[in-house]
Amino acid sequence: MEFPGKPSHSGVDRPFAAQAAIFLAAALLTAGISGCASPGPARPPSLHLPRPATGLTATRTGDDVVLHWTTPDKTTDNLNVQPALTAEVCRELPPATVCAPVKRLAVHPGPTEAAESLPSQLTAGPAILLAYRVRLFNTKGRSAGLSSPAFAASGAAPPPVVGLKATPVREGAMLEWQPQPAAAAVELDRILVQTKAPQMPSAKQPLQLTPSPPTEVHLRAGGQSADPGGTIDPTAERGEIYRYTAQRVRSVTLDGHALEIRSTLSPTITVVMHDTFPPRTPTGLAAVPSTDGIDLSWEPNTEPDLAGYIVYRRQVSVTGEAIGTPTRLTSTPTPAPAFSDRTAQPGQSYSYRVTAIDTAGNESPASTEVQESRRVQ
Repeated sequence: MEFPGKPSHSGVDRPFAAQAAIFLAAALLTAGISGCASPGPARPPSLHLPRPATGLTATRTGDDVVLHWTTPDKTTDNLNVQPALTAEVCRELPPATVCAPVKRLAVHPGPTEAAESLPSQLTAGPAILLAYRVRLFNTKGRSAGLSSPAFAASGAAPPPVVGLKATPVREGAMLEWQPQPAAAAVELDRILVQTKAPQMPSAKQPLQLTPSPPTEVHLRAGGQSADPGGTIDPTAERGEIYRYTAQRVRSVTLDGHALEIRSTLSPTITVVMHDTFPPRTPTGLAAVPSTDGIDLSWEPNTEPDLAGYIVYRRQVSVTGEAIGTPTRLTSTPTPAPAFSDRTAQPGQSYSYRVTAIDTAGNESPASTEVQESRRVQ
């Protein structure tokens, strides 16, 4: 028999042996777990450096350079960036190779914009190449480096477009402004405000502008020669409402970089494309007598908004003179370029004229009159 507290035949206390076995098992288990969770060497702590800005562009407008870029949402080790990033914009001037800071601003991940107002020495004289870069800093003031460069031109900007106005004409929208002697293109931007505007709103029914999806159209005038002072937008449609802005654009090439220097934007103007333009006068009117009336025909009009034609008639005296006020024979416009007058009296002579009318109710001047008599049966 063995007594508590007495050593066994092996010479080892049994409770102590049990505790040692438990500690050994725990150590082996811990070693196994650690081996599963750490397959490789331990990684150093992240510095949370935001990746460099991407997609940097520079646009010279007036005395400002407007920069656009994308602020990344990941760090250099692919973690989400921490808030409160700071962007530093710098500018290089040849022959210097140091990018001098010109602006700092707080930024967030996503599309980002910044602008620098150029100093007076860079808004006059010959154009020189300006290189811009962006550096992003985290909350500890650390950065992963500069972005790729974007280029702009210094020098005087073209004068802004003054006196811009738009007038509906048959061919579209006539755009006019005060011309300048300098050879710089004029770029016009058009936005559709409302489709199918009401015809000539009255005081009881004022013009209401209904928002519509923005549709931009870009036009250019001049550039290689003297400023023309105007152009026609042939794609402006009748019944629509448009807004226009304009700016002058000068093109320069510096160290192989094709760049533009733009003026400031003109004030926005709005034009309502009221359809007040009648179709062209019908031509080629001819009259042929028949046993049951007088048949008329003429050359067809080609306007896309043509509604049809209206035929007028008046009697002819025995002396061959058309007398009286013309009487309308067609209560509604006839769509075809032909008409048969079945109300003409046998032996009576008549004088005929034709007009064209569009869907807005604009009627053209009358055609040349022709005379004819109905045959006597």
